[in-house]
Amino acid sequence: MKYSRSNILLMVLLVGAVSGVIFTYNFAIGAHSFETGAATGTLPNAVTVVLAGQVLQPGDYLPLADYSPNYVTGHFLARIPCDSTGKPLVIPVAGHVDELPNRTWLDQAQLNLIEHVSNKGKTCVYHSHIPAVDLTQVGNPGAPRITDIGLLNLSDKNVVFRTGNAMSFTILSVVGNINPPNNYGPGGNMPLPYSCPGSLVTNTCTNSGDDIYPKFPSGTVSFDNGTHAGH
Repeated sequence: MKYSRSNILLMVLLVGAVSGVIFTYNFAIGAHSFETGAATGTLPNAVTVVLAGQVLQPGDYLPLADYSPNYVTGHFLARIPCDSTGKPLVIPVAGHVDELPNRTWLDQAQLNLIEHVSNKGKTCVYHSHIPAVDLTQVGNPGAPRITDIGLLNLSDKNVVFRTGNAMSFTILSVVGNINPPNNYGPGGNMPLPYSCPGSLVTNTCTNSGDDIYPKFPSGTVSFDNGTHAGH
């Protein structure tokens, strides 16, 4: 099963539904420009979500943390279902989910499989450096500025979490805020492919060939042996 970028964005922003109940929603489309961000030490040091009994349907996104407008560094740990090769059945993702689609960038988090505490084919333990752009021996560094962390099911099957499944994130530092010019997408100050020269007003890239936003994981999963260098 394939998912369009617009469908995944909708599932990321509107997680969950209540069957048989009709709601009227009032919502705004905007950025984080009115938020200045928090100082280091004022955010929760760690957050943990127990997953046992949860069911993640195809295309569903399960959020762990949203530090917007702050982008942070830290360590992510997950004990989740995996296949016989050690690949997770759901993808740990990190990046930024913005109210504006063209400023959204969500990618697979860098993953280390912790084999000595994993049981391949059932449950595996993964550690991730958030972000991982300054590490060596990393195949997929993921997004460079992280405000949002969670799990995404890009398979065509439900994933049922077992007893003992959980995910946790511990903050090491608050680096800055994701407001312009630190944003993903048009007008941001990051290099391609994360940002592109363009207009903050129209949210378009000067070169239409650069306009690949929003960005979502491809569905492939990789893990490696990145070290703690840079943290």
